[in-house]
Amino acid sequence: MSRPIPIEEMVKLFKSRHTTSHLFKIDNFSLFKKYQIEKVESSIFDLGGHKWRLRVYPNGYTNANGHVSIYLMSEAPVNERIEYEVFVVSQLQRKWESNYGKREFGLHSKPIGKGNSKVISVVDLEKNGYLIGDCCMCGVKLHEIEPAASGTAEYFSLIEKPPNHRITWIMTRFSSFNPEMAHQSYEFTVGNRRWRIQIHPRGFEQEKNKSFSVYLLGEGFSNNAPKTKTYAKFKLRVLDQINRNHVEKTCMDVS
Repeated sequence: MSRPIPIEEMVKLFKSRHTTSHLFKIDNFSLFKKYQIEKVESSIFDLGGHKWRLRVYPNGYTNANGHVSIYLMSEAPVNERIEYEVFVVSQLQRKWESNYGKREFGLHSKPIGKGNSKVISVVDLEKNGYLIGDCCMCGVKLHEIEPAASGTAEYFSLIEKPPNHRITWIMTRFSSFNPEMAHQSYEFTVGNRRWRIQIHPRGFEQEKNKSFSVYLLGEGFSNNAPKTKTYAKFKLRVLDQINRNHVEKTCMDVS
């Protein structure tokens, strides 16, 4: 199954035709299930005079297992009634699937999320041209609002094994470290983020005076990289230099 036009051109055309919409392109879609990643969020975007995020559950939210769930999340109170529609875009035809069509966001005095837990089944997503080349395009459109010059779009991609993903911090003169303080490694870059390793020689918080605590800290972003949330699955390891009986733990976090 192949697209009639390149994906870049498809996104450009969609933005020009749907000027009150935001498109969220997700690459390596199958990795969400492989690594049991529940959800992904877009960056903050401006639409209809309000700031929003899209939250996507690639394998369904709560009782919607086996479906793609999409929610529109407000970043501030919404003081007007707004009609919205969340959807996935066909990569074979000029159409999208939203299941229930338009919905009303309503008046809310605090940030809130609304959406559709069963936009499309994962089976139909794969079978009917909504998932091609492991790429899926989700989005939201606001109805009955002042059109903009163009719609907006962004992409999210999971990278299974990014370059330079194995980092070793050799701590020389470890006995000179103040055991009551946190200590950080040099800064390093993996993907589009800068990171540091942080240790607490005598443990941190509930593990104080019980454990040797190790953390991965998400720092800034590489030059020109979009400042969005980063989903990372990683392994922290303390090496046994004599018997090679290493201690390690696999973690997953959002920063």
